[in-house]
Amino acid sequence: MILKQLKTRTATLHKETEEDNLAKYILDHSITTNQYQSLLVQNFKAYATLSELSEEYAELVPSNLKKFADAQKTEALKRDLNQLDALVLDKLTIKIPQSISSSFMLGMIYVAEGSMMGGLLIRKNLEACSNLEHIKKHHFFGKSAPDVLNRWKSFTEAVDTQSYTDVEIDDAVAGANFAFSVFKQSY
Repeated sequence: MILKQLKTRTATLHKETEEDNLAKYILDHSITTNQYQSLLVQNFKAYATLSELSEEYAELVPSNLKKFADAQKTEALKRDLNQLDALVLDKLTIKIPQSISSSFMLGMIYVAEGSMMGGLLIRKNLEACSNLEHIKKHHFFGKSAPDVLNRWKSFTEAVDTQSYTDVEIDDAVAGANFAFSVFKQSY
């Protein structure tokens, strides 16, 4: 129930976030190295921000979701940026909501984990981007489909192990919308 609510109630912001993303140039195979580097920097800023918040509020992350509140995505982006000799920047400076709950954290993690599903489509199209042929390995967008799908399945199963009140669902939606706003601010 909560996952359906998250998907439905964040759909507009999700769509807006995707429309503003440089990944569209991967999908049409026209992306340049500079655009790709900018995309990686934008993602690094967003994931580093969310990762730091997950670490800062670790005590609020539900125990069954702690394994998803990690820095794997940030570290993969850092490797990609280093490979391009790009400057690895800090996280975003954002206003943090005053009231953060475990459900809010669930919503944030939902966006971070769900974004990797979209990364599968990007991964599939990277090989057709002739301007990126010199890049030997994509760390962030190079995850295997089975790994990403299994992680998403594991995440959704962990979320579904409990039921949620209407207030908890509202808090989770607020956390997801916050995460989408972090991505939008990184552009």
